[in-house]
Amino acid sequence: MLCAEYGPVTVGWDGRRTYVNPAGCERRVDLRTLVEQVRLAVADGRLLYLLGVPRGYVTTYKLYAKAVGTSPRGVGRLMAANPLPIILPCHRVVKSDMSLGGYTPGADVKRALLEFEGALCGKRPCKVVRPAPVADVREALRRSLGLS
Repeated sequence: MLCAEYGPVTVGWDGRRTYVNPAGCERRVDLRTLVEQVRLAVADGRLLYLLGVPRGYVTTYKLYAKAVGTSPRGVGRLMAANPLPIILPCHRVVKSDMSLGGYTPGADVKRALLEFEGALCGKRPCKVVRPAPVADVREALRRSLGLS
C-alpha cells in the first residue's frame, strides 16, 4: 500500500480505494505523489461535488442532498460508501445543526481533520458553503488538499 501524510492522518492507497490510518504501509510518499496515482473513476460521480467544498469549509447533508438530487439520508449512505476518503473529503459534510455527524474512521478523526483544515470555530464548524460541481477535477483536488 502506498501511503502519505495529510495533517493528523495517514492516507493509504491500494490501487482501488483509499484508507484513513491504514494498518500497513509498504511505501511512503508525499501527498502529491499519492494523489497522482489515485483513479477518481472508482467513485460515484456525485462524490465529485465534495471537491466543490473548499478546504476550511463544510457543507451540510441537506445542502449536499439538494446539490446532487437525493435525500440527506441518501447523502449519508453515499458518504459512507466513499471509496476515496480524504481524497474526496466526505469529512466536510456535517449535520444542519453543525454537529459533526458520522464518519467511518470515527468522530475524533473527523474533528481532527476539520481542525487541521481550519473549518472549526471553537469546537463547531463555522464556515458553510453549498457544494458545487467543479470544472477541472484534478485542479480542484489539488486545491482541496492544499497542494496548489
